[in-house]
Amino acid sequence: MSKGSLTLQELSLYRLQLQSLIDPLKEKVSELEAEALRPVAALANHPDRAPTHDADPETRDTEDRVALAILNTEEHVLAEVGDAIARLDAGTFGKCEKCGHAITRARLDVVPYARHCIRCARSAEATV
Repeated sequence: MSKGSLTLQELSLYRLQLQSLIDPLKEKVSELEAEALRPVAALANHPDRAPTHDADPETRDTEDRVALAILNTEEHVLAEVGDAIARLDAGTFGKCEKCGHAITRARLDVVPYARHCIRCARSAEATV
């Protein structure tokens, strides 16, 4: 077995780790979507959810943009988790999609849905 190859046991553990991320992510996405779609007037019926201050429109706009950014991030991570499970099924999990080299276990332990090795990920960030 080559240095970069993952064992069947490691692949099974990564699958479990990825699957354990799905439900909490789906729940968070649902909460954020419900919050984003909830009309402001509906908050009046639920004082515990109403804002503690009457924010000016600019502040509310900023809060809405932040909430949407968080929602987009959570949706993106959920999609990445699904794609990582598909890579497990296809036998390509743990290989960088850009250079084809193995993604280190240390990186996969932190970001189990990583598509790229750290070198390619850093290279992509540098060009953004």
